[in-house]
Amino acid sequence: MAEASHSPGIWQQWQERIGQMSMQRKIAAVLLIVAVLLMLIFVGQALFRPKFAPLFADLEPEDAGRICKKLQDMGVAYKLGQEGRSILVPEDRVYELRIQLASEGVLLGNSAGFELFDQTKLGVTDFSQRMDYQRALQEELRRTIVQLEEVEQARVHLALPETSLFIRDSASPSASIVLKLKPYAVLDPAEVRGIMQLVAGSVENLKFEDVTIVDTRGNLLSDVSLGDPAGQAADATSKQFAVRREFEAELERRLQRLLDRVLGPGQSIAMVTAELDFDSQETTMITFGTEGVPRSQTITRETWESSGGGLQPGEAGTDSNIPGYIIGSAQGEVNYERTDETTNYELNETTEKQILAPGRLQRLHTAVVLNTKTGQLKLEQIEQIEQTVAAAIGYQEERGDSISVSGMDFDTSLAEEAEREFAAAEQRERIREYITMGAYALAAILVLIFGLRLLTDRRRRALEGEPVEVPQVPAPAEEEEEDLVAIEATSAESRLRKRVRQLAEKEPETAAFLIRAWLSEE
Repeated sequence: MAEASHSPGIWQQWQERIGQMSMQRKIAAVLLIVAVLLMLIFVGQALFRPKFAPLFADLEPEDAGRICKKLQDMGVAYKLGQEGRSILVPEDRVYELRIQLASEGVLLGNSAGFELFDQTKLGVTDFSQRMDYQRALQEELRRTIVQLEEVEQARVHLALPETSLFIRDSASPSASIVLKLKPYAVLDPAEVRGIMQLVAGSVENLKFEDVTIVDTRGNLLSDVSLGDPAGQAADATSKQFAVRREFEAELERRLQRLLDRVLGPGQSIAMVTAELDFDSQETTMITFGTEGVPRSQTITRETWESSGGGLQPGEAGTDSNIPGYIIGSAQGEVNYERTDETTNYELNETTEKQILAPGRLQRLHTAVVLNTKTGQLKLEQIEQIEQTVAAAIGYQEERGDSISVSGMDFDTSLAEEAEREFAAAEQRERIREYITMGAYALAAILVLIFGLRLLTDRRRRALEGEPVEVPQVPAPAEEEEEDLVAIEATSAESRLRKRVRQLAEKEPETAAFLIRAWLSEE
């Protein structure tokens, strides 16, 4: 009779495998499962959580609190960053929220500009009206000043005196401005003057010199000397010096690159001094020629011929009617001829106007020092270097330029010491890298040895496991016990088959070893 074979379930197989594992392997498996689950959780959060983008940055605490409260009322998720000075919202709603908050007036804060006068208020006193105007003007100026790239925040304080009917009692207004600049930002004098002119032009009767600007560190930015001619002249001088130094530095860079390519790095030093003329000149030259140029010419001709026989009638006009004017005689032939020529001449004048822009180059002085161990240079080397330098800087002898080439022994001890320190640091870094690589290699070898040892122990335990108990074949019995022996043999055979099947499924190598042992015994 054939017996149906029932293979164990997957859960039962896992239970048997876990039961056969050692305690160390069970702990390692649990830790591995926990690590995989944590990694899956973190990866899922990183992939599926919404991306946030800055809504506003560099906010004051009051503005940030007001905007956060509005976002809470709107039910919008947000996060704070930059120590509470920036607000981050979902990336797909940044522009929508900006427009909505701006339309609702949340961004204006407690200070408002000329929006204060959008609504008409009844019963407002003249003092309240003046104060509202002052507040609105201060806020409008603040909004304009913070548009500058270097300015992060600004506060504007205006002192507007009351108007008086008497000129003697009237006082001029004044303004004070506090600026908070962005990190590493600096306002140059031109920008400071621009802010002062802006405020002075926005407030009635406010003078340029009555505007004071300071930064959050207490530095006075609005120097009074910026408004007077002396201060402007000093500022112009400093700008001219900066232009001159930039021009010299550019020539030095070009010349140093050339010398480094020819002589090698660190073997030469080049310095250039330029004389620039920043005076603006305008010259007008008028030249008169030796011959005049005709401008107009008038020619008058009169001719009268008569052959006799009477008086020649006169022409109509004044001359014919003047008494005593004799027109002609009737006796003999008369020939009369008159020619008048008038020519007007203009002077041959040539006007030449020449304007010289400031910053004209007058002279160049160049000094080149070469590194020589003996301090002596050959005449041929000096001439070659002078020609090269002259071509590089645009040397002009008629302009008064000069070139000086000399040789000296450079002190390179500091550079050599720095090079030695750099080489030592590079060697230490290389040794550190070798140690790190060796540690990684040693760790890999240890892991490999540990894994091989575990595998060897597992195989050894499999080979040294309990041998399968093979039941003895029962001896032939009497005929009256034949049925009982047949039943016991069938039961034993069924159990044996089941154990052999399980052993073959769990430990195929052990089963193969036993089969080979049986075959060798036979």
